[in-house]
Amino acid sequence: MNWIAGQPRRIFETVRHWFSDGVFRRIFRNAALMLTGRATNGLLGLATLSLSARGLGLEMFGIYVLLQTYVQVIMALSTFQSWQAVIRYGAICIENKDAPAFQALVKFTTLLDIAGVVTGAAIGYFAAPLVGPYLGWDDQVISYAGPFSLSILFTILATPTGLLRLYDRFDILAAQAVATPLVRLIGVALAVFFHAEFWWYLAAWFVANIAGGAVLVFVGWREATKHGLLKGMTMSFQGITRFHTGIWKFSVFSNLHASLQIVTGQMSTLLVGAVAGPSAAGLFKIGRDVATAISKPAELLNQSIYPEFARLGSRGDWQDFKALIMRGGVVAGSGALVMLVLSFFAGHQFISFFFGPAFTQAYLPLILLVATAGMTLIGFPMDPALYAMGRPSIPLRIDTVVIVAIYLPMLVILTRIYGPAGAAVTSLAAAASSVAAMTFFTTTELRRRVVPVQVGVA
Repeated sequence: MNWIAGQPRRIFETVRHWFSDGVFRRIFRNAALMLTGRATNGLLGLATLSLSARGLGLEMFGIYVLLQTYVQVIMALSTFQSWQAVIRYGAICIENKDAPAFQALVKFTTLLDIAGVVTGAAIGYFAAPLVGPYLGWDDQVISYAGPFSLSILFTILATPTGLLRLYDRFDILAAQAVATPLVRLIGVALAVFFHAEFWWYLAAWFVANIAGGAVLVFVGWREATKHGLLKGMTMSFQGITRFHTGIWKFSVFSNLHASLQIVTGQMSTLLVGAVAGPSAAGLFKIGRDVATAISKPAELLNQSIYPEFARLGSRGDWQDFKALIMRGGVVAGSGALVMLVLSFFAGHQFISFFFGPAFTQAYLPLILLVATAGMTLIGFPMDPALYAMGRPSIPLRIDTVVIVAIYLPMLVILTRIYGPAGAAVTSLAAAASSVAAMTFFTTTELRRRVVPVQVGVA
């Protein structure tokens, strides 16, 4: 009994000790800064989603959701996640005070960004007539999808995002995160107030993407200029990859990995719409967006912990590297459990209040997707850890196997039978499988790097 009574105090002391560590405290401080912006972002997004649902009704809301998701999926698949390369190789450049290598790095990643948005906009514009009929779009909706896809041109965001994270300016990222959803909310609110036509809602998203993208590009490059490593940079692009061995491979693998994650993320809404119709997609979108808001700390912690992993890895400090993985997972997983309990007891009332009684069918998908978000929170440190160890191929292989062998077959079968709830079950199964595999391979990679302590014989 004394042992049981003493456990809360021991747990408290352990957690307090973890947060006394400077690196661990900095990670959660940076995540908290971004969470301030993302919390505001989430509230604005919830208000926008609620207004859109009430202004459009279930069927048109589903079509609206599918149009948004169509553009977001193409943007995510076509654009490079070059911010990861900026952090991975930029940390080394800063450590070595190597300005030419740093300048070559940002030129390379910027070229990737430009190539990605141009390709994405072209695909989105010309593929709409081919994809639209499978998603329940009529000719008028298809005519909107092409011009709406051109908003991708204004999302050259990866390199400036990486620069801000590399220089530990999460406060700027937190402030910038509010710009896009605020403009979007204002536009949608005006559309609802004036009982506007469907295209008004799309115009609100288009203008918001332009505003948010412009702000991020400006502040990201301004921050990099302030630190002096861009001084004297020329417009020559000759030999820009020679400073960074393996950067092409790293960039390709990281982009393929991010693209596969889109399949179990945003593309799932498109697949639900294709299998079960726009209304089912709308219900799934509500559950997924609420769950995404809950799992947002995992993304934020991922972004703030990756630079720390990169610094520890560049110094070969593998013991602290290992401890950081464990501590991050335990703290984030505890928060996930609390959110799951709250969703279970209050989720039905939440959906009814914000979206209306017609959308309460989203309750069960919501619970399952919140559980999926919990799995993501528990496993969040392992993905950036593997990237910092220079092993982006491992998450790519894991996601490929999980998606091909588990996610896609289950999604088609269960969505046809159970609708949005079946898609949510599929997401949970895929997330659990992915976290289990990532845990195994991360542990294996660390064992290769951690030098065992040799105990001498007296």
